[in-house]
Amino acid sequence: MTRSDREQRLYDIWDDSLSAQERELVDRARAFCQEVLVPFAQMAHRDRLPMSKAVVRAWAATGLQGMQTPTEFGGQGASYFTKIRVVHELSRHSFAAAFSLNNSHSMVTMLATQTAPGIRNAYLPALLKGEMVASVALTEPQGGSDLGATRTSAKRADGGWILDGEKSWITNATISDLAVVTAQTGKGTRGIGRFLVDLNAAGVERTGAHAVEVGHAVGAGGLKFTQVWVPEHHLLEAPGEGFKRTMESINGARIHVAAMAVAALERALQQAVDYCSERFAFGKALIEQQGLRWQLADVANQLEAANLLVYRGAQMVHQKLPAALAAAHAKKFATHVAVPGIEACMQAMGATAMLASTGLARQLAEIKMAGYADGTTEVQNERIGGLLKGCYGT
Repeated sequence: MTRSDREQRLYDIWDDSLSAQERELVDRARAFCQEVLVPFAQMAHRDRLPMSKAVVRAWAATGLQGMQTPTEFGGQGASYFTKIRVVHELSRHSFAAAFSLNNSHSMVTMLATQTAPGIRNAYLPALLKGEMVASVALTEPQGGSDLGATRTSAKRADGGWILDGEKSWITNATISDLAVVTAQTGKGTRGIGRFLVDLNAAGVERTGAHAVEVGHAVGAGGLKFTQVWVPEHHLLEAPGEGFKRTMESINGARIHVAAMAVAALERALQQAVDYCSERFAFGKALIEQQGLRWQLADVANQLEAANLLVYRGAQMVHQKLPAALAAAHAKKFATHVAVPGIEACMQAMGATAMLASTGLARQLAEIKMAGYADGTTEVQNERIGGLLKGCYGT
């Protein structure tokens, strides 16, 4: 059957936006999942292990660590849509591992495209090879999603700045060599700057991975900074600009998380449909039983709606249009339907869904993190609510 002869499938709308070279990167991601990510995700869940540098190096060897890095800097120069399609493939198998690798790649893209040549030349080659890992240190123990409440301080010193404070819930904290740290230089959001910190510098303390029950592959942990000296040229965004840049990046991050929730739900639905097509009860395939069939139809309906919301948000980010509202809608809806959707797919499969080989119980537990990452559902409600009058009123 040719593509023109069949119904459009979920990812076709994305793949139609990619070049042949970009689709080949998606194929690489698919192969990486089977060879590396799936075995690692199972082991990480079983043994409660954070992301490892060995996996990051294997990921980097595919070229995907630099998929959005410009070709003149040694990357693939691929589009934002490619990033989303790649994270779809990863998230179909492990939300937690996908979150870690997506974060690592995003930091490489940021350091390749938003820093001065001196920093780029010093760190990018090792980052592209997976020899170094960078993370973003944004959240604080007492601040949560409230970036304006940042307590980590940065004070002027000879030739640079002195940082003091603590960060938590840092993705890849256990393996990172560099961190982009938000810190307060004065008062309010206008005082927030962003600094590139060498995590091997004097005064940096790693507090280890958080003792989570699921999602160990995220490698979430904490860092403390005590009189850490940061050279002037490691100030990435000046006070005020740091807050603005962070908020801009959060819109894209929210769309990534929404896309990951879509992919996790799509994989669960695929498994449920395949299982129910092959399993017979009361004289016919389970998929022919109306109650179960309608249950999965509801999941498919919500999946398609979530996918289109994510696609709309991605279009706006790609076109550099204001995307705060689109990102909030996409993240709220996709994460809202993913948990009950995966539960419904598991119910359709019965006890088989609990087998470790399906990965569904692990995914169900991990996908709950989507409701917290890069802004809680409540934050999305506030964002949407704050724009009601301007976007929906007369």
